Formats: sequence, C-alpha cells, structure tokens
Amino acid sequence: MGESSMYKEYVAGMWAGVATVIVGHPFDTVKVKLQKHNTAANGIKYKNGLHCTARILKTEGVQGLYRGATSSFLGMAFESSLAFGIYSQTKQLLQGGFHSDKPQPQAIIPAGAFAGSIISSILCPTELVKASESDS
Repeated sequence: MGESSMYKEYVAGMWAGVATVIVGHPFDTVKVKLQKHNTAANGIKYKNGLHCTARILKTEGVQGLYRGATSSFLGMAFESSLAFGIYSQTKQLLQGGFHSDKPQPQAIIPAGAFAGSIISSILCPTELVKASESDS
C-alpha cells in the first residue's frame, strides 16, 4: 500500500462523513423539532415525524432539513477521515506493510480498536463541552 493509497483512505473517510450528514441530518432536524415543540408546555405541534417533515418542506423547503448542518459536515468529514485513515495505516503496520486481498483478523480487530480509541479520545471531550454548553 503506497502513499497515494494511504491518502485515498483519508479522502474516502471524508466523503463517508459527508454522506452520513446528507442522509442523517434531516432525521436529526425532525427529531429535534419534535422534541422541542411537542412538549406538555408547548402542546402538540406535530402529529408525527412525517407531519413534521412535510411542514418543514412546505415552510422552509429542503434547506430547512439541513439548517445548521455546516458544523456537522465539517465535523463528520474530519472524524470519518481520521477513522478511515488511522484504521488503514494501523492495519498496514500490523500486517508488516504487506497488502493482502484477504483480510487478516489479527490485524483488522486491533486496527479498528485503535482507530476507535483515538477517535473517542477526540470526540468524548468535545461532545462533553457541547452538552454542557447546551445545558446553560
């Protein structure tokens, strides 16, 4: 696996993060609106998720489903890029630089665990800060 292949893993991870937000952010938007507006204090504004989605599309258009997505795009692109790249480099290191078409579990499992631990050590503190800021 050469250097250009290594960069491909980081780029693939970046695009995987972007795809995650493209698919997932509208669901998060609807979930947050349902949680915020359908409370005992506010009454029931939306009948269900489909009703909420239809109202967003009617009043704000498709861009309403992606409101506030910029930070998600940047964050998920960075996170996924790191996860894919670290996993790939660690797996290559554990396989002794040998690129095999057949996955080797003795390299895959520790590489995944290592990549996950690195990403967790970055994400956990940032998520904690986000959660504490939203409580204020």
